[in-house]
Amino acid sequence: MQPEEIVRSGPNQYICKEGITREIPSFLDGFKRPVIITGVKSFAAFAKHAELPADWKVIQHRGYSSLQAIRKAAEEAGSADIIIGIGGGTVLDTAKAAAALLNIEVMTIPTIPGTCAAATPLSVIYDDEGNFERVQYHKRSSYLTLVDPLLLLSSPIAYVKSGIGDTLAKWYEAEAIIRNTADSLSIMVQAGLRQSVYIRDILLQESLKAVESIEKGEPSPALTNVLEAVIVLAGTVGGYAGRYGRMAGAHAIHNGLTFIAETHHVLHGQKVAYGILVQLALEGRTNDIRELLPLYEALGFPKRLSDLGIAENLAQAKQTIAAHACKPEESLCLMGSFSEADVVAAIESLEFESVKQP
Repeated sequence: MQPEEIVRSGPNQYICKEGITREIPSFLDGFKRPVIITGVKSFAAFAKHAELPADWKVIQHRGYSSLQAIRKAAEEAGSADIIIGIGGGTVLDTAKAAAALLNIEVMTIPTIPGTCAAATPLSVIYDDEGNFERVQYHKRSSYLTLVDPLLLLSSPIAYVKSGIGDTLAKWYEAEAIIRNTADSLSIMVQAGLRQSVYIRDILLQESLKAVESIEKGEPSPALTNVLEAVIVLAGTVGGYAGRYGRMAGAHAIHNGLTFIAETHHVLHGQKVAYGILVQLALEGRTNDIRELLPLYEALGFPKRLSDLGIAENLAQAKQTIAAHACKPEESLCLMGSFSEADVVAAIESLEFESVKQP
């Protein structure tokens, strides 16, 4: 059985509560040697919000979640009996993989709502240069995941928006994969799809209010809803639906964009958000595009190539995106058969559609 065929439901224990990170020691009865794996900026943000016992070892992770970095973190953790990951997706993926290598428990505490890494029993593995290698699945879910809206109020707004863009793709990609399969779907696959609908609706209704909360530095129910959708619920789509709830067209377009130097400054979720529009254009779903454009305008999501920093050599840029998106190993093929010319035409139609908007 392939790893993506196994249902993975999320953390063993999960709490979302304002100020909950200040109570971390109370959850560790029975553990003798906690070790923290964190980033530089993420731990600085955490330290302004909560204190940990001075005798807990802190490992500062830099760079990518590579096999070399994971082995180094595991070696530094030594005789730890639980690892506490505090940070963004790369830090948490490193912490989870190091704990798996040591065969011990892991606690996850996200400091930015950029991914669902805090709630998924897997790590995305890169090489030391940041090139994607594979997804590593773990036998254990996190022992405990803590989401603290007060801590996350300090998140950079760009990363908050990126997390919204990346998570918004969950429904558009899962729905396209499932709609284009002739397989008989299990209850769990259908549950994953229904979760993606719920996530989409939360983001469409609450994202602007959540961003306003971050900007004001004030918690709100909308912020909490968006945080939980991005960090926890997002992981249940692929966790329940397996290969039917994975990446499709939006992420394939993202991957193509990474080969264009002008886009290297653009965050992952922003590129994925643009990929949603291209995916919809590929399927001729113009009404869906028009429904999304006001939200994209309000959140500053890219709607055309110029929004991604691509202002010159447009024909070559379109061809580069299309060539990579249409590779046989890419996720675009999970939602149908499309040619490079189809992708180029979709991008061009999107340019025209975006210009028409006020």
